[in-house]
Amino acid sequence: MKKHSIQILEISEMLGIPFIGANVCIEGLNLCNRETRYNSILSYIASTRYLGLLKNNESVKALFISSDVYDELKMDGSFQIPTLFIVENPEVSFYYLHHLLHKTSFYEKYDFKSKIGNDCFIHRTAVIEDGVILGNGVRVGANSVIKRGTIIEDKTVVGCCSVIGSEGFQLIYDEHHVPFTVTHVGGTAIGKNVFIGDNCTICNSLFEGYVTIGDNTKIDNQVHVGHNCVIGKNAVITGNSLLMGSVEIKDNVWISPCSTISNKCIISNNAFVGSDSLVVNNVGENMRVCGNPAMPVDEYFRILINQKKNIKRRKHEK
Repeated sequence: MKKHSIQILEISEMLGIPFIGANVCIEGLNLCNRETRYNSILSYIASTRYLGLLKNNESVKALFISSDVYDELKMDGSFQIPTLFIVENPEVSFYYLHHLLHKTSFYEKYDFKSKIGNDCFIHRTAVIEDGVILGNGVRVGANSVIKRGTIIEDKTVVGCCSVIGSEGFQLIYDEHHVPFTVTHVGGTAIGKNVFIGDNCTICNSLFEGYVTIGDNTKIDNQVHVGHNCVIGKNAVITGNSLLMGSVEIKDNVWISPCSTISNKCIISNNAFVGSDSLVVNNVGENMRVCGNPAMPVDEYFRILINQKKNIKRRKHEK
């Protein structure tokens, strides 16, 4: 992704909104609780309860905030952001700016002619958009779509009817409480010797960088990988599983069929998630979890056995 920047003064003129503080240079937009590769980003907070997130993110150099939050910041005096925009709805203003910047050269457009390596097999019904890079020996099945901003390394296989670099889903409500979706401007990067089955969707990232899938990972049919996800090496994600936004799957993880991994959960190295599980908390290294909500397997079966005993006892009492 190319290097880009914009001065706060330019943003102020673009929005018709004055700013307080320094005319800093902004390299990107992002949410204050997300990792960033930039030294200077613009973000927003809707409440002072999010200040803790900012204290752990030194890259935030400018903020959209409400007048109420601004008054609390002035009273506190212990936390300083170089530049502030005081607006009625910080979230809407933030995403409106993102919408405007998308029409400029601020974001990468991936408008180069696609580069396809040697010994690739692309089915005649598959679609390879501009702005795609395929390594050697890549195979793409019938009716699959590889969207702009996607990088696929050597010997990776994409099955039939899958979409790689699918538009991620970020839903925001405007000042009239009308929902609108936010355009994603990042990419998708898939490593070597990866297998992605049929009818899968691998989303792109929201603001910067790539949704990534590490070398040798295998993804079964009908799997959805949401925006900003990171999947490590040698992972196995089996059929009908759902990875929601910003999930991190580390190396050698096994996700069993029909499992859902909730937003921002981390599944650590060598972990196992059982079938039909709903993971709502991080899973540690070498842990085996299952259930809804997911819990350690021993605990799950202990609860299950106790429930069966209680049912038998009630029947006997009757």
